[in-house]
Amino acid sequence: MARYAAFRRQPVDPQVAAQLRAVTLPAPTRGIIQNENEAYMQPGGCLVCDNWAPTLRGVKLRGGCIRHCVLPETTPIISGFEYVSGNNQRMYAANAHKLYDVTAATPVLVKDSYNSGNYAAAQYTNAGGDWILVANDAGDPVLRSKDGVVWYPLDASGTPPATAPDGSSWITGPAGSAVQYGHNLSYVWKYRNHLFFIERSSMNAWYLDIDAVGGLLKLIPLSGSASGGGHLLFGAVWSLDAGDGADDKCVFVTDLGEVLVFTGSNPSDAANWRQEGRYAISPPLGMNAHINVGGDLLILTVDGIIPISQAVDKSAGQLELAMLTRTIKPMWRAEVAAKRAWAWSAEKWDDFGAIFVTTPGGIPGKRYCLLANNATGAWARFPGWDATCFMRLRSEMFFGTQGGVVMQANVGGKDDGALYTATLVGGWETFGTPASQIVWHQARAVFRASGAQPFAPQLSATVDYAIKIPPAPSAGPDPGPGEGWDEGTWDVAHWDADSDAEPPIRNTLWVSIGKTGFAHAPIIQVTVAQQRTPDVELIALTATYEPAGVNV
Repeated sequence: MARYAAFRRQPVDPQVAAQLRAVTLPAPTRGIIQNENEAYMQPGGCLVCDNWAPTLRGVKLRGGCIRHCVLPETTPIISGFEYVSGNNQRMYAANAHKLYDVTAATPVLVKDSYNSGNYAAAQYTNAGGDWILVANDAGDPVLRSKDGVVWYPLDASGTPPATAPDGSSWITGPAGSAVQYGHNLSYVWKYRNHLFFIERSSMNAWYLDIDAVGGLLKLIPLSGSASGGGHLLFGAVWSLDAGDGADDKCVFVTDLGEVLVFTGSNPSDAANWRQEGRYAISPPLGMNAHINVGGDLLILTVDGIIPISQAVDKSAGQLELAMLTRTIKPMWRAEVAAKRAWAWSAEKWDDFGAIFVTTPGGIPGKRYCLLANNATGAWARFPGWDATCFMRLRSEMFFGTQGGVVMQANVGGKDDGALYTATLVGGWETFGTPASQIVWHQARAVFRASGAQPFAPQLSATVDYAIKIPPAPSAGPDPGPGEGWDEGTWDVAHWDADSDAEPPIRNTLWVSIGKTGFAHAPIIQVTVAQQRTPDVELIALTATYEPAGVNV
């Protein structure tokens, strides 16, 4: 052989040549999926979605949370509510025995020595002003305010003056009734220009005259309308057209999950008040465990989140598929089993594009809330947000914690000064050959992120249907405070910075994975520890892999 011939490239035998292939995996816009066979998961789902929020085109890093105010007691905040009257917007939080105005950084005591901090609120506007009434599940006297600042307990026992201190009528019931002096009212809501109340631990509902925020209560006995026992837990409005109108229904729900639907505008008039249905659902998770979204009424139950519009025409088996939580059923049931004793609640935050659900309880370090994308219903978890209730103030959202702190949500890049890690475990991928061993060689993640976000993602994988998450990576460098309005430092930030420009596309370049198995799940982790709110969205993940044959 000539000397030069020994250095010529020779073709590799096809049987031993590398069979390197590539595939692109889309970001999990479907969120957490637990209701599909793991061997045949559809694209766009994931197994773990912690501190990533599903969007219409990917998943984005959440922001941190900062302290808004701290209650004097380090006990759990149980409930919260708001008052809005023009520019007068206020926010309130309650623990076991005290109610506070938490609009400002310093909480202001509204009422103490009550027997429960689980409140329901209803705001009503009439010729006298913008009123707010709140009741708790212990049946303490209803609290009422006309400006959200000065509150009066409507305790009509003894010999009260002709009118309450705020100038309006007392709330009283018929002589000899449990609500005679305005006590034992455990829930309040508004329906067709009437305020309705529930009598604690009973099947009795009460209401006031039209446009009235006080006066003599009138009885609606519902024991004959129900058949499942228990007692009334809450009332709400269900609308067929996403607004107030003649098609609105008044819904009464018991603690055992019986739903009574009425229509009409005057319960005293048989011709203008009738029962339209009685339906059975799973027991609700508390008197505030419901939310109106687009006119529909969503109820948080032990089985999942049920839209009332679906409950009225579906059997129990069909209703299982109509639940908003059907994709996370195992997680939901596990959370309910561990935390059912707590009062659950939900809040819709349009500015974030999601519905947030509390999962109160749990041990420190493992507390979180759930959220679902408004448009797609894709679910995720936010570890680090120890939310026991949610409150809104203007366009911002806040949540109470088990330590008696009110936190502002999605602000900055730290959780109360501490770093946090976002972990994403994609769906199981068999690369089209479920029976074969696959060697995953490399991966590359593509993000949409602003140029001022020096985040440091870590790519890895887990195999063979066993989720093993590696230690979290180190945080990237802190880019400093944002330069947008109300974020940047005066005389330092560049006010003409184009903060609304489309973020650039960035990728991690190729990263070695080196995992062998018959099923793979990608893992993307980012540790966040910065001053500004993260602006990072995952688009896709590309993998290079090689089939390695079939094990026999």
